[in-house]
Amino acid sequence: MQNYSLKESVIKFYDDRIRKIQTAFQSSENITESTHLIFANVQNSLNSLKKEREALNSKLSEAVAKNGSLRKKDYNLMMRDVLHLFNEKELDTETQFFYFIEELKEATQSLKNRLLDIKDVNYQQSSEKITIIKQQVSQITELQGSKKEKVIKSFTDFQQMHKRVVLNLEDLLKKGDDIQVKDIKFIKKKIIREIN
Repeated sequence: MQNYSLKESVIKFYDDRIRKIQTAFQSSENITESTHLIFANVQNSLNSLKKEREALNSKLSEAVAKNGSLRKKDYNLMMRDVLHLFNEKELDTETQFFYFIEELKEATQSLKNRLLDIKDVNYQQSSEKITIIKQQVSQITELQGSKKEKVIKSFTDFQQMHKRVVLNLEDLLKKGDDIQVKDIKFIKKKIIREIN
């Protein structure tokens, strides 16, 4: 009877240990999965915004060339600074997301490595390490939340700026054949102020 109880205790010990490790490992996997989803969504959104911006710019270029107020080449030269500034802002937003994702990947990998180290320690040490790892998962999750908010704000600010710029360009495009060089210069200055 005592052997059976000892055997059950040993089995229970390893079952508990495995369950704790699985829980911690799953938490690290959840962190990795959420970061991949965030990055993919940001990439898709930025690509969509860029396509919208390029299409609108192309329409404006054609409109001014059609009405004879400016050649496409001259329009593109005139708007080059605006597009360059916009691309820099977009790259900055994307870079912030990239660094955010990389930091989370590193933290998650470190966590996984610590989990794998648990298999080579005794019960007392593994319980202590599991407690520490749970605290780290909690800290990583909290850090992820605060950094995610900051990065999302950066992206949201970029989206809002993009929306205002697009509205300005659409308003200009509505003039159709009446678009003049002075209109483009005015909008260019307005957009540069908006971007900066």
